[in-house]
Amino acid sequence: MHLRLTDEQKMVQKTIRRFVEKELIPLENDVLRNEREGKPSLPPGKLKELQLKAKEAGFWGINTPEQYGGADLGQMMMAIVLMEVSKTFVPFSFGGSADNILYYANEEQKKKYLIPTINGDKKSCFAMTEPGAGSDTQNIKMTAVKDGSEWVLNGEKTFITGGNEADFVMAIAITDKQKHQETRGREGVTCFIVDREMGWKSEYIHTMGEWGPAGLVFDNVRVPEENILGELHKGYNLGLEWIGFARWIVGARAVGAA
Repeated sequence: MHLRLTDEQKMVQKTIRRFVEKELIPLENDVLRNEREGKPSLPPGKLKELQLKAKEAGFWGINTPEQYGGADLGQMMMAIVLMEVSKTFVPFSFGGSADNILYYANEEQKKKYLIPTINGDKKSCFAMTEPGAGSDTQNIKMTAVKDGSEWVLNGEKTFITGGNEADFVMAIAITDKQKHQETRGREGVTCFIVDREMGWKSEYIHTMGEWGPAGLVFDNVRVPEENILGELHKGYNLGLEWIGFARWIVGARAVGAA
């Protein structure tokens, strides 16, 4: 077994490297200046402009299935792309993608959430971590109580990436307290797709960089039954899958930055 790149992988690596050098690195001084002045790293619309340039070069939906208009380059190619992009601190991500667990949506949910997210018309975030619990589902406190054809969500989430900009959140909440206790958080929790218009609030969390995670507050937020993502009481597995993929991405970016 060898770890040498194939000719195709080398071509992708070279193309992405040129894009980074030509389109991203020249923006570094502007990004630093904007951050010192308390402004967004990139002006409104600039990220979209860069994503469209990348799309013209064939890089749209790097790991998105072809049936949704993506390139579906696979994990190895995606790692190569992320490592190259991470050689600059200019915040950039290729368009045409969605959270991996959103593909578990049913057909109606895909039309309402997955497709618009891939197309860039909606922004999502995932919320499991809580104050005092982190991502440990055994210790989360946020609850969802059934009321007719709706679930009423109460609780807080913290350090949520993209939470300030998201149009909807995929939130993990306790739906069966007894089962949650008996299985130490492995069952009895459910993932809900919750539109911002349903009433949850986001609060900016200041950090040393421009990352800007959010604290989310749910105060009697009513969510319709049809907005359950995956199976009732089975949100633990979705959470693990999201976290596993996120850690893999962080690892690839770290290698590129190093």
